[in-house]
Amino acid sequence: MRAFFSGQWDTPRRRGILLVLIVGIAAVVRLLGIGSIPPGMWYDEAINGLDALSIGRGHWPIFFATEMHPREPLYMYSLAGFFALFGHSVVKARIVSALWGVATVALFYPVAKRLLGGAGWGLVATLALSVFRWHVHFSRTVFRTLLAPFFLLGVVWFFLRWRERRRLVDALLCGAMLGGGMYTYISFRLVPVLLGGWVLWLLARGEMNLRRDWRGLAMIAAAAGVVFAPLGVDYVRNPWHFHGRTDEVSMFVKQVEVTDTSGIKSTQEVRKTTGEVLRDVGANARGIALMWSLRGDHVGKHNLPLAPVFDWATGLLFFVGIGWCLVNITRNQTAFVVPAWLGLMALTSVFSFGAPNILRMLAAAPAAILAMVLGMKVADGGMARGGLSIVTRRGILGLVLVVFAALQLDSYFRRFPQSAEVRREFNTEMFYDPAQLVLQSGDGIKTIWVPEEMMAHPTFDFVTHGMAALKGYGALDDPVTTGSLPSALLLTARSQRLGGEAGHDTVARWRKAGARRVGFTEMAIEDAASARRSLMLWSELWVLEKPR
Repeated sequence: MRAFFSGQWDTPRRRGILLVLIVGIAAVVRLLGIGSIPPGMWYDEAINGLDALSIGRGHWPIFFATEMHPREPLYMYSLAGFFALFGHSVVKARIVSALWGVATVALFYPVAKRLLGGAGWGLVATLALSVFRWHVHFSRTVFRTLLAPFFLLGVVWFFLRWRERRRLVDALLCGAMLGGGMYTYISFRLVPVLLGGWVLWLLARGEMNLRRDWRGLAMIAAAAGVVFAPLGVDYVRNPWHFHGRTDEVSMFVKQVEVTDTSGIKSTQEVRKTTGEVLRDVGANARGIALMWSLRGDHVGKHNLPLAPVFDWATGLLFFVGIGWCLVNITRNQTAFVVPAWLGLMALTSVFSFGAPNILRMLAAAPAAILAMVLGMKVADGGMARGGLSIVTRRGILGLVLVVFAALQLDSYFRRFPQSAEVRREFNTEMFYDPAQLVLQSGDGIKTIWVPEEMMAHPTFDFVTHGMAALKGYGALDDPVTTGSLPSALLLTARSQRLGGEAGHDTVARWRKAGARRVGFTEMAIEDAASARRSLMLWSELWVLEKPR
């Protein structure tokens, strides 16, 4: 054990074994209980899944705008390929994300090793990312933002390799990752700014020479341009594909209610005043500053509501790492890259509503871990100057890492799925549980009557996609018991209430015809005054196999 902590255990072969074990931890953490955590499926996730199912048979879109939500295509194509091989389901969609997440952890190691100055610290950072709740969560959800950190890491890795070896193949791969990343998520549009700033920093430091390096830089730009060209052509032909999402979330406009000359009120979008913009952008920046260790993202589909990114100890290390970067930013490459990376990706939330929004900022997660581990390096150096032995220092920092992992995983696997807000965000009880009830009804059912508002929701649609027996009924309809049997009826509290108001006692008629209830779901009801939580019957599935 002493040999391990003192570094005598450190050999290339053993580092390889450790890396494999860490990637294995990342896989376990991202796949464990993936069918129940997160507990349901969010609206946007379902749309991504439905888009993936639409690909093929002559339909090969380069951009998606279902439900007027503009989205880049690469993630949907990865889903489509997996669905084609293994079929579709919520679990299978989440497995695709988990695989991307594990690949990101593996790709992080060569970047961390170079930027942190050694394989040992690279392994520490990779282990931290493997259990980092921020990245773990989005590796278990069906959001395209997950691909942005993978491609950004690819850009950084191949750029560093090209700088080390001056091989044009690395420049080519860097450019390919840069162009390919444009097909992932809107935040990736800031990566060329990061790379351009990095090049300028190197030129200013004299660490890059245009006479010597212009071929590599030209190769990066050319490869990126070629890969990006098809999407770029689409943006020229359809400008809304390029600016539609930024318009939706912009902090520069607001909604106001206006009344026309006839007295009719309507909502219009107008530009904010300069003062309003400064006030709101400043509030966003403050929210992002607080998110690291005090008050995090409030949205349940992103995070355990209001939970900060780090605990107090690792949050302190994160700020120590950022401080070290700012002190050394003009003379150390890592000190420039980490805050530039973190700051540029934070702009995606600074200039959009709802900050802090860690979904939009996900590409910053690897940089956040780098900053935290830089803080650990600074602390390690301080303890060394204080006379502590390497065994003691590594033991202290190892304990910090263990506590960090325990708190991150407890927050995600225990507290997160129990949150009522999280369950509401993921449509757990409203749409997902009833869809699972229908899905498990059996293949022999000829007709399954489902409330129309339920069928129209993307979550229900994706879970039950391909079930030919589904047939919608409206609020005033009374689903018939005659026709091909066996048949089934999904009844919700809402549809039963509306049917009763229309004079239909659907349950009594189906029961009289010989139907039996084969399953039900419940919805949590919270009393804000008493802080008590109770359950109400939300949906029932009745099956009629043969008439009496």
